[in-house]
Amino acid sequence: MKIHDLLIYELIKPDKSGKPMGEIIKIVGTARIEYGLEQSIVYHDFRKIVGVDSIQSDEMSPDIVVTRTESTPEERKVGQHKVVIELETDVDFDFGASLRQVNRYKIQFADVRVIIPSEYGKFAPLYKNEGYRIYLWKTIRKWQCSRCGNETKTVGRIPPRCKKCRKRTEHILVGLGDTHFTEFL
Repeated sequence: MKIHDLLIYELIKPDKSGKPMGEIIKIVGTARIEYGLEQSIVYHDFRKIVGVDSIQSDEMSPDIVVTRTESTPEERKVGQHKVVIELETDVDFDFGASLRQVNRYKIQFADVRVIIPSEYGKFAPLYKNEGYRIYLWKTIRKWQCSRCGNETKTVGRIPPRCKKCRKRTEHILVGLGDTHFTEFL
């Protein structure tokens, strides 16, 4: 498993029918939502380059596209019933690439929110300056030793040394615990 997949699960915490029960409700502001994961969306960017109009088409796949089911017709008309959530992990975090990605989402969606690791919170004001709502995540990772099966919990992304084997063996990320998402204000 990857940290990204586990964080998406922790954010949504679906019940058996898939209904969201997690902190996504707090982030979006209502429990009356539908969500789609990794939906491919084609967008068209119209540009004027050296006196020539050009249309650039590209495909994007936001992590989560949330639709508020209780929105008014006016909100739906201006696209305010949809919220795009992009979740960044602490594995190869790249602020510039992330900002370029969410800026593309902003062309298509009025409400784009970004969730970044709390250890990279120093970048939150930069996202905020660009008009995004920012959330910070923090979690404890549960690792399992591939040699003996012993589980160890850590805060960071580096796999631990197995206390049972007393060696730095291969570890598998098996879960998360004590995961929190807080808005950067």
